[in-house]
Amino acid sequence: MKYILLSILLGFQPAFAETMTPSSMIEKYEGLLMQISKATPDIYYLLLRGETYEEKVEDREKLNDKDFALAIQETEGRQIYELRARKGALSHMAIDSLNGQTELRKLNLAGNRTIDDEACKKIAAYLPRLQSLNLYGTSVSDKGLIYLLDLQELRSLHVFDTKVTWNGANEFRAKMESISGNDDLEITVGHGTPPLGSIKHGAFLRATYQKNVDLGRLDPNYIDRYPEVKAEAGNKKYEEDLKNEITEPILKEEDNEIP
Repeated sequence: MKYILLSILLGFQPAFAETMTPSSMIEKYEGLLMQISKATPDIYYLLLRGETYEEKVEDREKLNDKDFALAIQETEGRQIYELRARKGALSHMAIDSLNGQTELRKLNLAGNRTIDDEACKKIAAYLPRLQSLNLYGTSVSDKGLIYLLDLQELRSLHVFDTKVTWNGANEFRAKMESISGNDDLEITVGHGTPPLGSIKHGAFLRATYQKNVDLGRLDPNYIDRYPEVKAEAGNKKYEEDLKNEITEPILKEEDNEIP
């Protein structure tokens, strides 16, 4: 007790009063590593925040390539099914840490501005079974999409707020069908441009619609069956009352008095 009081008086802190530091990188970035489900105990979900939490903004630290690599090491070889690492400072160097994660299906790197076309090249090389890729707010361009042609199982691609153009994305979708045999890819490009839906799904809807029409379940002219509904003639007394409300108060002064 005397040692503690003396330490305080002298301006020193006892050993147990030192600032606590995170025991791991996953903890440092308020992350989460958990099993996808009890039915699949061997595959995991990994979440890493894009920056550390500090009261002062200037004290916050962005998730960088080095810390990302250490966080992946902390998974101790576990197979990751879904990974979210948004709004950090990751570059293509971070993707090297995912080499060997062949079970990864969903990858969300939105908001990492330094993710570029080189990152796409590595994503295609290391993550062949990827189904969902979110590159929103990155520096990926039309060139980067060319590297993704090897992702034959890709079903969802978000490239809003990037350098990717709508024409480039549309051409990429067509090449995925003709070269990679993937006709079930949906791409979201951004505001003012229509989403590029799955070619397979679009064909299914058209075929299903025509089949139901042929079977008599749907009428292609069903809209024309219903005549335009015209508003009924207004009640003159009601219209006169509305006009009077403009010039005459609804309640008289005596009606407003409290009994």
